[in-house]
Amino acid sequence: MNIWDALLITPLTTALLFFYHLLGSNLGLAIIALTVALRLLLFPLTLPSLRSMKVQRDIKPELDRLKDKYKGDRQKLATAQMELFKQKGVNPLSGCLPQILQLVILIALYRVFISNLQNGGLNHLFLFWDLSVRDPYFVLPILAAVSQFVLSKMMLPAVSQEHKVAHEAKDKQEDFASALQRQNLFLFPVLTLFLGLQFPAGLMLYWFVSTLLQIPQQWLVMRSRPSSKAA
Repeated sequence: MNIWDALLITPLTTALLFFYHLLGSNLGLAIIALTVALRLLLFPLTLPSLRSMKVQRDIKPELDRLKDKYKGDRQKLATAQMELFKQKGVNPLSGCLPQILQLVILIALYRVFISNLQNGGLNHLFLFWDLSVRDPYFVLPILAAVSQFVLSKMMLPAVSQEHKVAHEAKDKQEDFASALQRQNLFLFPVLTLFLGLQFPAGLMLYWFVSTLLQIPQQWLVMRSRPSSKAA
């Protein structure tokens, strides 16, 4: 508990209050500024997972060949895929890391809002929102969910063709990587919308801006190298 407070709650509270006073006691602008700062700080941590996803896209032809070779044996196909992933330095679960970090920070910010800010005499008004309560217009939850869907969609091409090939197989069963990516495409947007209907508008402003900033980062990483140089 003390470690959680020391590593996340106290630094986030201090940073948010700093931006709040710096930006004319505007909590909305403070949240946006804090989000930009966090996204820049977290980028080095998420970069390896983004690059890993790019490699998954680059080795798609090799995955296709494995599917043709082991078309009737799902167990051998899964083993061959995992061996290829290991060979190329790919972690099929790495695409979840940015979302996990997002959720961890969101939980910490929830504590910041509930425990430190609601009774701190701050101005919670931003445009037509009271950032300390749920968005009564559902604008921010919907924007956050849509941006999360766009981001998840950008992560899908790495295995989209594999999903198509697997789906056309007689048993209509997907391989592990394809199924995971397909689930993530809808899981995180739906989770975002569900949480957004429960959380204060300030948290959803953070989530929306954070995801919006992650989209160009993802785009740049996915196009940073020629696909022939995947390793």
